Amino acid sequence: MSPPESPDLADATDLKDDDPASGGPGVTGDQVSGADEEEFEPGEMHRLRSDLDNDVGRFDGAGSMTFRRRVRAESIVGGDQFILNMAGRPARRPSWYRLTDAELMEMEQVYVRPSCAQEAEGTLRRHRVLVLRGPRHSGLRFLATAVAVTLAPPDGQCRLLHPGTDPDALVAQDLAAGCAYVLETGPARTDRPLSGFTLSKLSQILTDRDAFLVLTVDDDSPAPTDTAVWTVSVDARPDGARLLGSHLRHRLPAQRRSHAETLLGHEEVTRWLATSPTPKEIARTARELARTADGSVTVAECMAQVAVRLKQDAADLLKNPELPRELALAVAFFGGFPYATVTRLENRLADVVHEAMAHDGARPRPFLAVTRRQRLEAVRAVTATGTVHTRYGSSPAEVVDFSARGLAPALIDAMWLDYDGFELLRWLSDLVHDPDAAVRRRAAVCVGRLSLLSFVEIAEEVLQPWSLSPDGRDRVAAAIALSVAVRDPAVAGHALGLVESWGAAPNRYRRMTAALAWGLAVSPVEPVVGIQGLGELLDTKDVGVAWSTRVGLSAAFTSGPSTLVLEAMGTWLDGADDPSRGQLLAAFLRVCRLHGADGRPDAVNWPTVLWLFGRSGSDHDRPQGPSGGAEVEDDVVDLWRSALAHHATARDALDVLESWIRQADRNGECREALLDLIDELIVNDSDFRRLDHYLQRLAQGPSTPSYTAQLALEELDALR
Repeated sequence: MSPPESPDLADATDLKDDDPASGGPGVTGDQVSGADEEEFEPGEMHRLRSDLDNDVGRFDGAGSMTFRRRVRAESIVGGDQFILNMAGRPARRPSWYRLTDAELMEMEQVYVRPSCAQEAEGTLRRHRVLVLRGPRHSGLRFLATAVAVTLAPPDGQCRLLHPGTDPDALVAQDLAAGCAYVLETGPARTDRPLSGFTLSKLSQILTDRDAFLVLTVDDDSPAPTDTAVWTVSVDARPDGARLLGSHLRHRLPAQRRSHAETLLGHEEVTRWLATSPTPKEIARTARELARTADGSVTVAECMAQVAVRLKQDAADLLKNPELPRELALAVAFFGGFPYATVTRLENRLADVVHEAMAHDGARPRPFLAVTRRQRLEAVRAVTATGTVHTRYGSSPAEVVDFSARGLAPALIDAMWLDYDGFELLRWLSDLVHDPDAAVRRRAAVCVGRLSLLSFVEIAEEVLQPWSLSPDGRDRVAAAIALSVAVRDPAVAGHALGLVESWGAAPNRYRRMTAALAWGLAVSPVEPVVGIQGLGELLDTKDVGVAWSTRVGLSAAFTSGPSTLVLEAMGTWLDGADDPSRGQLLAAFLRVCRLHGADGRPDAVNWPTVLWLFGRSGSDHDRPQGPSGGAEVEDDVVDLWRSALAHHATARDALDVLESWIRQADRNGECREALLDLIDELIVNDSDFRRLDHYLQRLAQGPSTPSYTAQLALEELDALR
């Protein structure tokens, strides 16, 4: 496959709204979207947003995500490594590592106490079990160890359990009396998340044995409501300057510890701290800077060494023809994927390179020539057990990534800047049509990462043709690629201008791409700009543009500014007429099918819109929107009334309302808010008769009569 043709040629055949090929009254959204709609189902939107944020975050700043090895783990202060007792198959009893006295002393000296420390210590003291939940690269394990050491008995030990040990499998024999344990639960467990039953069982065991257990959980892991009593959230990383200062004072000789303040005030160090390095990177950099104590090495040389070391490693990998360079590039772009997937993508890249060199015949593929372990070690990659999410569920898999955090972006930069990237673009353009949705997303993010190095070239050669493609996978890829570009100040203005030009273009495919880009890429960074762009696309008769706009609004809603989306919809409703009114209400009902509120474990069983409505009148849990709670409540009521009354959305609105009622039957916590909303929906006799008839049908259903509908009828009877 070759890169898409020049946009100039494609522009000459733009389709207008009145073109028969642009879709019409008899054409469905499925037929014209060309995208895999399962990827944008309401039930998948939160996972899509989480996966997209993870993919974008992989290439953000210094490099790739933290990667846990299977048989080796980094020490709590970074860099040093210890071997866990994991020879061959895992033993029946979980493996652990005891912190030495020297490591405990080091930890105490470099520990920067965060604001949540007191709450964490209190929770652990009361329940003997603590779950620390926070973002990646925020120093969760270090904080967990510090809290555990603080509460451990004076004659006890602090033990680090092997990362990924199943908490459900821990029994009394695994937990020694008088010890404090720390456990990283591993990748997000959506199949069997931590449960209140498990934590309650462990709490009883630990109380009996006078021991403690601290577990760390990533933010993207499920958060069941019954675990809230044991959970403390870590909102952010520790302050970088304070953390670097503590590491420097530990590393520097006793007579030179005052030199730490001089280093912290150095211009290059200050500039580096502004990039928000991770705690692990800070620990490693402190080691380099400590070498300046005797005056033999300058600060500039140390800081250069931090960056140059990875760049040199990347250059060496690409220069050595003896190494499997296609594997190195596949790991750089698709690290964190299963080994089988990375190997498949490596072979596709090798095929592209082979074809570009005009070789006749198939590329030879050696069989049993070298082991998998040898190939991975050659490119400094390792494997670990991770979790793979598919449409059929989640399952464990062996995933692969580089052992060094920054090697992936360094390798990408070296490849693009020092070599011809034509074959690389061919490979990534091919992968956006891969059957695996996760591969398609990551390939698009990789194109976005390359756009930071040469935005004009990527925009003209790749993004513009993708925006004109009848294949929805290309348009989705263009929107996702811009998720990276809009986050970089150097190219964000150009990226926003590109999306704006697509939104104003006569070509329907470009407007469809713009709708997806406003929601997926722009709204998380510039919510007002993204939502305004989506609002300008609502007034359309094109079913493809309408479908894309609904998806874009759903994506914007799940990306954070939920109340802002509802307030914008309420504002647009006042001046809207057909067809934009019908499109707006259809988009609202799609949003109503979303469940859970980000960062709120108490909302996991709630429809998100209903949760915002129910909390809008509460001062304690008022949604944090630009206009406050009362406006959100009014907007939700107005939109619901209009959706029930509009001929194009009335049936869908009743279906959504029934799903909410059934949800309240299963989880009664949202029932009161739903009953309040139903009361608000009755304005006149017509509303009363419609809802009364509908609720009676649900309450008297022969198979599954609804208790919530019966309660709503009783309230309606009081209004007669």
